[in-house]
Amino acid sequence: MPQSTNITQRLKSDNWDLHQIAERGGTPESMIKGTISREGFVEYLSQTIHIHRALDAALDRAIADMRELAPLVSVEHRFEPYYAADLNYYQGSEAEQLNPGVARFVEYINAYADQPLHIFGLHYVRLGACNGNRFVARKLRQVFGIDHPSDGMMSHDPFGESQRNMWNAFKEALDQLPLDQDQQDALFDGTRAAYLLTINQDLEEFQSAEQLLTAHGKTLDRDAFEQGHSVHVSSTN
Repeated sequence: MPQSTNITQRLKSDNWDLHQIAERGGTPESMIKGTISREGFVEYLSQTIHIHRALDAALDRAIADMRELAPLVSVEHRFEPYYAADLNYYQGSEAEQLNPGVARFVEYINAYADQPLHIFGLHYVRLGACNGNRFVARKLRQVFGIDHPSDGMMSHDPFGESQRNMWNAFKEALDQLPLDQDQQDALFDGTRAAYLLTINQDLEEFQSAEQLLTAHGKTLDRDAFEQGHSVHVSSTN
């Protein structure tokens, strides 16, 4: 029988540790702090567009295979066009040679493309990331001297002022899905994988969740994480 637990609350509360690690170091931290160069950001876009192309295709397959998911997804949920628009703005081009972490991410998506709820877990994380990425986009607009809100930042702020309402509606619809425990677990596994793959996107050698938690465990702080995300998480994530 379907469970009555709050699905999205579990997806948030059970992933805080990897979520916190994902914002430390490398490209994510440099974007959060606004220290990434314009060239570095374009390189990031040129690589990451491949991940979103693969996930867009897998998401289309997921909603075709599991029709209950279809009402939760709109055409605006496809992210490849946002990355393409940003690359066009910066006059950049897609990477022809994928970095190891990006190649792993793409291969992972393709390997799980026949598991709708797992793929939907990956999508849940990228959609939710837009809550915090709005702040990243604001910072980078200042650093890069961009005035128009849609110029060069569609990859991070695709929904603008409608972000909060869109995200809340998405979560409410997800919580209404009649998923049994195994299905909820499949969805959760997808979200966990999304954070892990994102952390490893900058790394040459893959690090497991166990390795990452061992390395960062003593410095992880759930209260600090919640407080640091209160601006965009408490009411939107």
